Amino acid sequence: MKKLFTTLLLMLGLATPAMAAGDSPVDVISTTSQNALDLLKKENGKNTAQVRKQVEDMVVPLFDFTRMTALAVGKDWRAATPAQQTQLAEQFQTLLVRTYSSTMTRFKSAQIDVKPNAQINNNGREAVVKSEVTLPGNGDKKNVMVDYTLYKGAQGWKIFNVSVEGASLVTIYRNQFGEEIRKNGVDGLIKLLKDKNQPGKAA
Repeated sequence: MKKLFTTLLLMLGLATPAMAAGDSPVDVISTTSQNALDLLKKENGKNTAQVRKQVEDMVVPLFDFTRMTALAVGKDWRAATPAQQTQLAEQFQTLLVRTYSSTMTRFKSAQIDVKPNAQINNNGREAVVKSEVTLPGNGDKKNVMVDYTLYKGAQGWKIFNVSVEGASLVTIYRNQFGEEIRKNGVDGLIKLLKDKNQPGKAA
């Protein structure tokens, strides 16, 4: 689970395109994914924090964290108050970005091959873009298949789910979040996320 989770978060950073409403979903994933890798290659052990911040600034605007959180929380999202929804989205974003930041510089030699034909759904408003990622040190193991699910809104295409080898980021968290909510309610989940995001806690 931890290895899969790390790979999922790595993929968040490899696809960091500029927001442009006219781009196709494939363009959004492919045209600037190299930018993140170029930034990562500048990391020399002395400027790690600076490089992480630059890549994070590219990543965060690309994702709809509120939609991702709503899908991860599932049916309990509708029962949460607006204030609880805001806290959940903020803490989930912090968790994803923090975990990603702790691992991304190890994968600056990765390569990503974005497939040219997106699967278009929902009358053109949603798309699945498939890609194949070669990780450094992968040896004779097969490459990792990564799917990005995007929707098109007023600000162009945004990602709201990522799947690695068929394992969905949203689904992985939905199982964890659902169990916590059953035990301790929505406030219990908020507390759990806040505890995980405390400085000094392992990402």
